[in-house]
Amino acid sequence: MDNLPDHSPRPARRLHRVAIVICPQHSLGSVGLVLDVFRMANQLPGPHRFDVVRVSEDGAPVAHPDGLLRVEGGPELLPDVELVVLPSLWTQGPQAAATHPRVIAALQGLRPSVRVATLCTGVYLLAATGRLDGQAATTHWMLAEELQARHPRVQVESAHNLTQAGGLTCSGGSLAGVDACLHAVQALTDRETARALARMLVTDLERGPQTLYMPPQGWRRHADAGIRELQDRLEACCAQPLSLQELASALHVSVRTLQRRFLAATGTTPIQYQQALRLARAQALLETGRLPVAEVAAEVGYADRVAFGRLFKRQTGLTPAAWRQKHAAVPVSA
Repeated sequence: MDNLPDHSPRPARRLHRVAIVICPQHSLGSVGLVLDVFRMANQLPGPHRFDVVRVSEDGAPVAHPDGLLRVEGGPELLPDVELVVLPSLWTQGPQAAATHPRVIAALQGLRPSVRVATLCTGVYLLAATGRLDGQAATTHWMLAEELQARHPRVQVESAHNLTQAGGLTCSGGSLAGVDACLHAVQALTDRETARALARMLVTDLERGPQTLYMPPQGWRRHADAGIRELQDRLEACCAQPLSLQELASALHVSVRTLQRRFLAATGTTPIQYQQALRLARAQALLETGRLPVAEVAAEVGYADRVAFGRLFKRQTGLTPAAWRQKHAAVPVSA
C-alpha cells in the first residue's frame, strides 16, 4: 500500500505575466535583480508562477552600452500583463523619458488593474505619464530633489523606501527594488508567498525607510564659507543647546537672514541640521557602545528619553533599542 502512486489532486497553477521595460539607460544590475527575483519565485512550491517578458521602445533588441539585450516585443505587450516593472535608470531618468514616447504612452493607457513598480530612477518613465501627479512617489534620496524639480506635481517623499498609490509602487535606491518586487509579488499572490520569497532572497519582507541609510541633512557641497563654518561649529558641539541668535551674530546677520542662507546652502534649517547630527551621533553610540538608551539620549543633548525615542523612531523607523539590536556588532541590552 505504501508504494501506491499518489493520485490526489494537485493545486492548479496560476500564471502571472510580468513585463520588464528595457532601455539603453538601464542599470544592468537592476534589470538582473528583477529577473532573479521572479526566477527565484518560480522555484517556490505552491500554485503561483511568473512568466516574464522583456519590452523595448520599438520591440527590437536594445543596444545597451554593456551589450545587446534581447527582448520579446514592444509596448504593445504591456496591456496584457498583470505587472510592469521599470528598473533603475541610474542618473539618466530624464534622458530615458525623452527617448521612450511609445513606452510612456503605453504606461499612460494601462488599465488600473495593471500594476506598475518602479525601481529607483525608473520612476521617471512613470512620472512622465502624469499618473503620479498628486500622488506620493520616491526614488533614491540623493536624486529626489531633481525628480521633484522636474515633476513638481508629484509628491516626492525621499525618506520612504516604498510608496504606494493605487497600483503604482515606487522604491528608493536600486537595491530597494527587491522591496518593490516583493510588494508586487504579495499583491499578485498572497503574503505567505511573498514571505517565502523574502526568506529565499535572505532579506526582510518589510524594511525601514530610506532615513536608515541617508546621511545627515546638509551633506551637500555648497559655496557659502560662512555657513560651512557654522556647520563645523554645530558638528563639534551638536549636544549643546542651539542659539539662533548666537549663530546669526557669528555671521553678522539677522536670524532671518541666517535661516535663509542656511536653508539655501544645506537644504535644511539650523535646528533640523542639529537634530540630524544628534541622531547620527546617537546611531553611532548605539551601534558601537554599551551605554543605556537614556545615557545615549543625554549624550547627544536630549534630557527626555521618551521624547528622544519618539524622535528617533519617527526619523529612522526603529526605536533606539531596535536600532541597536539590528546594527550593533556585539548585542547589548538597551
